[in-house]
Amino acid sequence: MRAADYLYQINANMGRSNDGWTRCLLGYSAFSFMMASQALIWKIHFAAASMALITRIRDKGQEPTIDEINVLDTFFGNEKLRALFSPESYHVIDFDQSWDAGLNNPYFPEYRTNVAKFFNSDSNTTSGMYKFGDLESGATCTLHFKTMPFSNNKYNFTEPFMVYDMWAEVSHNGEYFTENIVKAEDVLKTKRIFVVWH
Repeated sequence: MRAADYLYQINANMGRSNDGWTRCLLGYSAFSFMMASQALIWKIHFAAASMALITRIRDKGQEPTIDEINVLDTFFGNEKLRALFSPESYHVIDFDQSWDAGLNNPYFPEYRTNVAKFFNSDSNTTSGMYKFGDLESGATCTLHFKTMPFSNNKYNFTEPFMVYDMWAEVSHNGEYFTENIVKAEDVLKTKRIFVVWH
C-alpha cells in the first residue's frame, strides 16, 4: 500500500518537474539512448542522465512534510493560545499541506530570475493547516502556516520547510478571534529563501 501511495504522490505532483532542467535531462537521455549502439560512452551517458532524471522526478514529486514538533512548540509557546489549548488535552482533527503553484509569490522575487525559472516550476513553498480541538476548554482552532526552503549554514544544505508565516483562527464559547503567531514580514527581515538549483 505504501508503494502505491508513494507512486500516487509522485504522479499527483508531476507538474513540479515541468521545468527546463528536467526537459533537458529527458532530451539528453533520449539522445544518449539513440546513440548507445555507437560506443560504450553513450551507454554510460544514458545511464547517468536517466538516473538523474528519475531521481529529480522522484524528489520533486514527493509530498511536502513539516516538523510537527516545531509547529506545536511554536503554537503552545503563544500565551493567548496556551490559555485555551493544553499539550495534554489537545487533539488534531485534520491536517493538510500542499505545494504552492507558480513563481508569483510577492515575498520571493528570487524565484522570478531566468536561472531560477530554468531549474524550478514553482518556488518550493508550501501552505498548510492543522485543525485542533481541546477536550477541556472545548475550543477549536485552525492553524494556518506557510513554509519556504531555507539554508541555515555555509554549506547550503537546506532545511526544506521553515515556517515563515503562521496564524490561528480560534473559536471558543461562541467567540472568534485570529492570532498572529509568526509574521512573514518579521521573519523575512533576517532570513532569505533558499533558491534550489539542482
